[in-house]
Amino acid sequence: MIYLVDFIGVHCGMHYYLDAFKQVLESIDGVKVGIVSNFTDSEEAPVLLNHYKGNKINKAFLALRNLLRLNRFIRRHKKDKFIYLTYGNILDTYFLPIISKAPYHCVDIHEALAQNEDSNIKLRNKLAKIYSSKIKHVISHSSRTDDYLMQFGFSGQKFEVPHFRYIFPRNYDLNSIPEEMKSAISMDRINILFFGNITREKGIDVLLDAVNNLSEKDADRINVIVAGKDIDGVYKNVRIKPDRSIHFFTRHISDEELRFLYDNVNFLALPYRTTSQSGILEMAFHFKKPIIASNIPYFRKMLTEFPSFGILDGNSSKDFSAAIREVLQRNQTSFFKDDEYDRYQNRKETEDFKKEFKKWLISDQKNI
Repeated sequence: MIYLVDFIGVHCGMHYYLDAFKQVLESIDGVKVGIVSNFTDSEEAPVLLNHYKGNKINKAFLALRNLLRLNRFIRRHKKDKFIYLTYGNILDTYFLPIISKAPYHCVDIHEALAQNEDSNIKLRNKLAKIYSSKIKHVISHSSRTDDYLMQFGFSGQKFEVPHFRYIFPRNYDLNSIPEEMKSAISMDRINILFFGNITREKGIDVLLDAVNNLSEKDADRINVIVAGKDIDGVYKNVRIKPDRSIHFFTRHISDEELRFLYDNVNFLALPYRTTSQSGILEMAFHFKKPIIASNIPYFRKMLTEFPSFGILDGNSSKDFSAAIREVLQRNQTSFFKDDEYDRYQNRKETEDFKKEFKKWLISDQKNI
């Protein structure tokens, strides 16, 4: 048995990634997969609690209970294999040592060091100590992760594979969508969505400056929606011109709202400064919404492999303005060419990963 372990789960849509990962693994002959998270895909209660609810004291208490629950679960399933999803934040310094106690463990790295923690030397050193001394196997999705693993002194086995496609429903209950959000969609403009945590690392200021830099004529043709939790308040530092059409939803976005937004916008804006992978990008591809992305290694790799999936700009607000102007000139039907989308749906790298991963699984056949 293989268990996928994740402490975010339904809080930020990671249950869709877990479902996709489970599907990939169960397509390997003889493999069965369970999920250890704050949701369950069976009739049993979830193993972990949603420690994102309540005040700081309540969150800390629930996180501690999750650490104890995971420790007990691993002790009871010593013969099973565990794959832990990591995001490179402070919680991982507590969860990773516990997962390392499992004789057969692997770490699926979404971020080796969280984007907003690049300058946190203390956290970097803690993670380096864990990876260099406790972790035996990892899954990497990007060159950024590879670079950090080298810095951390990781010497174990590394599997490389693109970020898995989400298994994601497209339908939603329109009655559950707030009127304010419905009215944010413009029927006579091109709708551009910035989705996810609103931070400097994700370039929200780059996007807003880019919209400010547009001519009045071009600005009149676009409508921008920003939806997600405000993490660092950086977007407030940009004084938006009064004639720009921009709507903010600075809170947790429900699954129904997420599907509504993705279904009704025309483009996804990803002006990121850094990232190792992006579920926002994968969901955009799932809904066949082209991206306007900054020229960082992960996005460059994706749009080099699948050029019809979007537009790659530079790394400044001036570049992003130019990319928006290109969007205004292009026909929407020029995106997502059938042959490229078919290749994306059946990526060779995923099949190669399954073959390599199976070798690890069958290294001790009785534990599968």
